[in-house]
Amino acid sequence: MKPFRAAAACAALVLLCARPALCAPSAFAFLEVPAGARASALGGAFASLAQGVEAAFWNPAGLDGVKDIQVTGTHTEYLQTLRLEQFAVAGRSFGGGLAASLRALYSEPIPETDVDGNLTMGGSFGYHDLEFALAYGRSVAPGLSVGATVQAVRERMAEVSASTYAAGFGAVWAPARVGGLRLGLSAHNLGKAARYGLEGGPGAPMPLPAAVQAGGSWQRGLARGAVLRTALEGRFTRGRGGIGMVGVELATVGGANGAGAAALRGGLRVNDDASSYSLGVGYALGGLRVDYAFVPMRYDLGDTHRMAFTAQF
Repeated sequence: MKPFRAAAACAALVLLCARPALCAPSAFAFLEVPAGARASALGGAFASLAQGVEAAFWNPAGLDGVKDIQVTGTHTEYLQTLRLEQFAVAGRSFGGGLAASLRALYSEPIPETDVDGNLTMGGSFGYHDLEFALAYGRSVAPGLSVGATVQAVRERMAEVSASTYAAGFGAVWAPARVGGLRLGLSAHNLGKAARYGLEGGPGAPMPLPAAVQAGGSWQRGLARGAVLRTALEGRFTRGRGGIGMVGVELATVGGANGAGAAALRGGLRVNDDASSYSLGVGYALGGLRVDYAFVPMRYDLGDTHRMAFTAQF
């Protein structure tokens, strides 16, 4: 494969993202929030880049890159009173990488009111979304890795809840003829719609945000040990228009004198109603990396700040 052919294929994905959605928006939107500060800073163009424990949220095929025990966690100050937490742990097992992950979107206590807007005796109620997942990825041929994910998803508001199960898969190919190139494909949230259990019977179906993400990334070494990584990907989600994503990362390499490695990141999302650009930084020392991402939101929803850590033991 020639490099320009791979670039043209990735660019075509971005152009296709202008196509409109063909069905009503799905539920469980928290599953579409980019996981991790590094991936968020890169605009979500991470399905081909993700390696190690971070791949648990993006492309299970990248779990083949897990070494020893790795953990990662992200805290996001989200819209108004919402908070988003993401955590995963991974290790080597069965010839590949095995990971367990948790995602949680929750609110601060919400005042309970009657139809006239007056506070009730109940005081307040809570809201949360949860996802528990197991993922596994391994190499099946030189340069080719595959993986799969199983998920349990639950939403609760006050005293009612809805639950369902889902699955996903992924593949990553790094062709030997093109150094630094990685092509990725992943599918997410493939499962049955959930329903709230109400007093009068089951509620309306709440479909999962089934999605496919594909694209490529390229890495090139620069002077003085610096590394430039670029990624171009597209994501297509049920009930939403396709999104094009571009990410750029410039990173240094830690020296033998104990100096850490630093990274500058930027991302752009095309045809996304929620956000358009993102910025971020990262710093790694030994087996610990800390990342920060700044993601402004559209429609005066405010800015989000995402802090994450990744550690290897």
